[in-house]
Amino acid sequence: MSFKVEPIEAAVAEARAKGTERKIKFEQSFEIAVNFRKKELDVTKPENRLNQELVLPNTLYPAAKVCAFGDGEFAENALAAGVQRVVSKEEIPKLSEEKKERKTLAKGFDFFIAAVDAMPLVGRYLGQALGPRGKMPRPFPPQADLTTAVEQYQRTVRVRMRNTPTFHVKVGHVRMGDKEIADNIVSVLNFVDGKGLLDRVGNVMVKSTMGPSVSVPIER
Repeated sequence: MSFKVEPIEAAVAEARAKGTERKIKFEQSFEIAVNFRKKELDVTKPENRLNQELVLPNTLYPAAKVCAFGDGEFAENALAAGVQRVVSKEEIPKLSEEKKERKTLAKGFDFFIAAVDAMPLVGRYLGQALGPRGKMPRPFPPQADLTTAVEQYQRTVRVRMRNTPTFHVKVGHVRMGDKEIADNIVSVLNFVDGKGLLDRVGNVMVKSTMGPSVSVPIER
């Protein structure tokens, strides 16, 4: 059973209004914080920490930055699909020698994809930079439909819990309608429910980049 969208949409509208009470020179995004009750979710145990990608129903702005590792047809298809950078197999070992550039690459892109034959090189030379950030690339064969994969990444967020029983995820942008953002929030709540953790949630809050937090009603 899903959740009622209307009360969530109203919360988004309130967060939007409060976030635009003073003039901001940039376009704001929206994020939610899902806070679990500390006594009911022991995050000192790694198995209790969420760390997973979630595909939302509506595209986020600005578009996620995707980097590809590979050569030949795969590289051509990746560029045609809209990735921002392609790293050849020859470049991968060289990147591992430059600590600053390796770190910049890992931080500068949201998602990574790789040709199947490039994965061993990525794991060997860049695994230490990408792995801890949860950004190891997804492997694809040369003829894969990369356009669909990249489009999906425009709707993907990473649900990651660290040392506190909470996680934050981006769910929208001022260019999006309140209903679109609310639908994305419902998708996150369904994810939490699917993990059997909904009854451990203390509260859910939504806010714009510069605005205050607004409580999100959880109603079925």
